[in-house]
Parts: sequence; structure tokens; C-alpha cells
Amino acid sequence: MEIMIIALFAVSILLIGVSYFQRDSVKDIEQEVEHLSVSSMQEIYKLKKKVRVLEEEILQNGLQLSDYDSIDPQTLQRIVLKHNQGLSTEAIARSEYLSEDEIRDILKKNERVLT
Repeated sequence: MEIMIIALFAVSILLIGVSYFQRDSVKDIEQEVEHLSVSSMQEIYKLKKKVRVLEEEILQNGLQLSDYDSIDPQTLQRIVLKHNQGLSTEAIARSEYLSEDEIRDILKKNERVLT
């Protein structure tokens, strides 16, 4: 009985010693998550900064909205974007459900944004 207790005590000391030398995988995962969190926060900051710069440029150049109160600003921006991507006025008119003349007028009034 005494031998059994001594053996169990020795095994427990051995296991405690082994546990100190093993790498803590939870700590590694925590460090990895922390690193990912910091890098994602940096990326978000950079993207917000870029969006702020783009918003300022749009405000400075400004889309001419006064003549097109019935058309929402997002549609006007999509039209300009599609034109910059090389779509024809006919294709833009079909996709936005507007006439080609309206598309041409919008693009003409927003020439500063296009260049």
C-alpha cells in the first residue's frame, strides 16, 4: 500500500514537471487573436482614412445634384462610376431605367468628377 502511494506521488510530481515544460496552446491562441485584432483595427483605420479622403474629394468636386432632385445621389454616383468603367450611355440608361439624354446631361454636368 505504501509503495502504491509513493508511486502515485512520484507519477504526480513527474506529471506536474512535464506540464511546466509543455507549451501553453491557449496562450499561443490568445496571442494570435490579439495580433489579428490589432491588425484588423489598423486596416479599419486605414480604410476609414481613405473613405474620409474620398468623401472630401467628392465634396470638393461635388456632383451637380440641383437639376436632378428626383434622382437620388447614389444613383448619380453609380452613373458616374459606370461611365468611368467604360459602359456606354445606352447600357447605363438601361441599367438605371433612365433615358440616354438624362444620362448624357448628368455626365455633362459632372465633367469635373469624371476628369
